[in-house]
Amino acid sequence: MDSIVTKNYSTDEGNTWVIGGKLVIEDGAEVEGLSGAGQASGAAAENQAASNATAVAALKNDFNALLIKLKNAGIMIPDTWNITAGLAPTPTEEVLVSNKEKASVSLVDGIITVTVDVDELTESASSEPSQGTHKWLALEIGTGINDITEVKYNGSPLTAQDVSDAQATGCATGSFVMYIKTEEVAETPKAIALSADGYGETSLTIQVVAPTDSDPAEDDPEEDDQPSTNTAE
Repeated sequence: MDSIVTKNYSTDEGNTWVIGGKLVIEDGAEVEGLSGAGQASGAAAENQAASNATAVAALKNDFNALLIKLKNAGIMIPDTWNITAGLAPTPTEEVLVSNKEKASVSLVDGIITVTVDVDELTESASSEPSQGTHKWLALEIGTGINDITEVKYNGSPLTAQDVSDAQATGCATGSFVMYIKTEEVAETPKAIALSADGYGETSLTIQVVAPTDSDPAEDDPEEDDQPSTNTAE
């Protein structure tokens, strides 16, 4: 006699239901405590008023606003971040230029690795007294979003000042400069989060590691330089 395989069953004394087969929700049924399909109210996006546009450009703006609301509500797959990382091309302070020549940067799977011998870096005082004196490096972090004021860094929007600072240090459009205290990050890697309408949130980890004998950082530190906020960390 053939054995019967039960695909849907309870476990943990009834606290857990395992669905291995098909779950059918009939018309008119409601699911409590679960957002999305099956609820009477459903998962609603923010309201978008009917467009009164009389020109293509205005209609495009209305349409794009609707797309953002759908993505933010989770009804549409969000846009994909295009994150890049490197050293700010032209730091404005001599000590940052000197420190830049001794380091290299790479980005793999959301981890930004700064390769440098921290002992060889020069200390300097921040223009913000509260930041103190540290062995600073200026990183360039590219977001892939042309207007970085649409980006939030750890929940706070980047500003026009961040745009100016990025331009002053030679960073590409869509990038911001981030100043890191290398001696601190070498001890404890730093986690940051970027978010934007239509993109959701992405997490990055910055770590500082010492070069090895096979590491080309000292021979050609420019090779890994790419796109960088004015946020000092």
